[in-house]
Amino acid sequence: MILIDGHNLIGQMADLSLDDPNDEEELLSRLRAYHASTGAELAVYFDPGLTYRPPVRRVEAGITVYTAPYGHQADELILQVIRSEANPRQLTVVSSDRTIQQAARERGCRVVEAHAFVAELRQPTRRRRPRTRTPRRLSDSPQLSEAEVERWLDIFRRRARRDEARSRARR
Repeated sequence: MILIDGHNLIGQMADLSLDDPNDEEELLSRLRAYHASTGAELAVYFDPGLTYRPPVRRVEAGITVYTAPYGHQADELILQVIRSEANPRQLTVVSSDRTIQQAARERGCRVVEAHAFVAELRQPTRRRRPRTRTPRRLSDSPQLSEAEVERWLDIFRRRARRDEARSRARR
């Protein structure tokens, strides 16, 4: 799971501005492309803005978007997740905020500076989804010789006799 400090990341993007009313949607558009290319699960945290908006949590295609409640900051939500995560080593935290980075490192999370993640967003195809193993066909399985089959049968017979003898001894 990659936790992203949304406005912190936008602030590091040369072609996006925190003053743009559509900055969050533009970032989400890029994160959708990143998710489609890498398969990474993303959680993006945004500050609430200058006017009251109720806290929001929405999920869309591998991306969970959180907006902090009015009067709170996204940093608080991110820190809460870092501190409460049962498997913190499975988290990657994207932020240039020193407090968030320190908390993440203390818990063993991977930390990525926002400007470094911007470069990753530009070339998401470099990271590939893990390949799923295709089941081997029976014809792809190695064949055992008659001697190997006999050896295995002998091992199983000896184990069966040993187990039977132990069972009788307990009675």
